[in-house]
Amino acid sequence: MRFNVKGMATVRLLIEGLRSEASTKKGSQGTPISSDEMELLYETATRSDLTETVGLGQEIDAARQFKDRFDMSEYLASIVANPQAETDDGLWTWVSMLYVRQLLTPRSDGQWLLASEYRYVPDNSRLRFYRHLVRMGWTIFRQYGAKSRLFLSVPCSTHSDFVEQSQKDDVRSNSQLIDLCLDIFYDEETQKLKKGVASSEKTPASFRRLVSVISPQLYMNFDLYEMPSSKIQKILPKEFHKWFG
Repeated sequence: MRFNVKGMATVRLLIEGLRSEASTKKGSQGTPISSDEMELLYETATRSDLTETVGLGQEIDAARQFKDRFDMSEYLASIVANPQAETDDGLWTWVSMLYVRQLLTPRSDGQWLLASEYRYVPDNSRLRFYRHLVRMGWTIFRQYGAKSRLFLSVPCSTHSDFVEQSQKDDVRSNSQLIDLCLDIFYDEETQKLKKGVASSEKTPASFRRLVSVISPQLYMNFDLYEMPSSKIQKILPKEFHKWFG
């Protein structure tokens, strides 16, 4: 399904009503809401007056539980195959409300953290396009397939700058660089990023430093598009050697 005009307005008003002023301040992780309030969000996806059918040819499993964001994105990519769906805000908002129980961060007191609206309702502005939890995961999986575990092996409710960095041209266009990052940054045993990888570009040996500082320098002297991961590792600065197994 997708939300119609009335549905989109209803979801926006509901999120706005639940969000507190304090949760809009920098550093806030969201507004604590109760399970009953979370159910109000979920119920919008079930109302016939707010939704309309999308002709995808397949039904989505509303009861499906996902291991992590990679699992969710892989599943959604198997259902939504049309690349033009990326611009269907009603679809991605509906999917978000359908799985909203998995998109909110649980707290120890039984409440849930409701993040900014753009995590659930697409905001197509330049700085917020990448921040929709569901659509962005779907986009990344369609780009990288199984390799997207590098970016999506996190809880469904988690978004980080690491995800946005995946859209830099030097990363997105070079499968060899993705292989390199999987080899040195990703722990296959735990199926998670190694600790410290997602730090800022000022942190030695971080992913952001590799993308923003090191790889542009290497591109000036080497054809990274033709070099396999093993050869790129040999020309990396010593700071990255700590990741080598």
